[in-house]
Amino acid sequence: MLSTANTIEEKSEENMTVDAEEEQLNFSENKKSDEHIARVVFEANATADQLARGHVVRLSGANKIFETGDSEVDYTKGIITGIKTCSIYSDCSESVTLSVNLFNTSDQQPKVSNEQGWLHAPQHTDFGSRATIGDNKGYKNLLNILPYEKSRVAVMAYKPEDVANDRYIQQYGSFFGNENLWDGVVAFPGEKYYLVHQGHVVLSVIKNNWEQLGINVEDEHRFNGKYVQVPANIFDRVIKDLEAQVLSRMPFTDLNDIRAQFTTKQATNYNNQHEEGVNGKYKIIVELGINYQFPPTHSKSLEEEEE
Repeated sequence: MLSTANTIEEKSEENMTVDAEEEQLNFSENKKSDEHIARVVFEANATADQLARGHVVRLSGANKIFETGDSEVDYTKGIITGIKTCSIYSDCSESVTLSVNLFNTSDQQPKVSNEQGWLHAPQHTDFGSRATIGDNKGYKNLLNILPYEKSRVAVMAYKPEDVANDRYIQQYGSFFGNENLWDGVVAFPGEKYYLVHQGHVVLSVIKNNWEQLGINVEDEHRFNGKYVQVPANIFDRVIKDLEAQVLSRMPFTDLNDIRAQFTTKQATNYNNQHEEGVNGKYKIIVELGINYQFPPTHSKSLEEEEE
């Protein structure tokens, strides 16, 4: 069950809004999604200067690696539910930060918490260094590889909290933002209600929170036997909370474009120079176990599903 923060703002009754002290809505139902696991290897062969600037290694062949048996699966909307280290090798004399572009589907980063905690590693620039957990390109720091590290006990590096669980993935994984939450909704100019298709996901939320919202969907008027009349302020509130508390925190990953970045401090600050000089390349290998899921594919419209 998702425990959400109290974020509802207090507004006037004239604006048809809600009290900040109201309880948060319950968005979950008991549904299960299949979880899969793949073990992948990232190998970097880079000079000190390349590592200092961030050496990127791309994982290719997503459809061969992240198999599901479902030909309709959308690899651009994968959800990584866990990453652990399996093995590590480095012949570099410096610590190396490994980051992965977990959230590469949007410029806006999802509000995802890591149960293991995010790794704060120094980011080195010409103006000094500061601790960060990643960058604005979707990369998140996962591991600190020690100098000359040759082995490591399997350690979980990433496990998303709250919404990245089976129930939310099943119910809301097919939505991207709130762009298609308005499908099956009819608004009328000047009226304070919407006609909402009886199969709409928002009606399920309203049913689960009928006491708090003060509306029983079963008692509302129906039109043509399939559209339910819902007060506009109730529907707007559910849409707003659903987007803020669930959809904005759904950690989508384009599995076709998984990349690992290996980063060190500035090359001029290395303790030991490579035996082959500035053009000498260090070898760093990391094996990761990646748990992943895919949201359900909804290829039919509400009208088609009804038929």
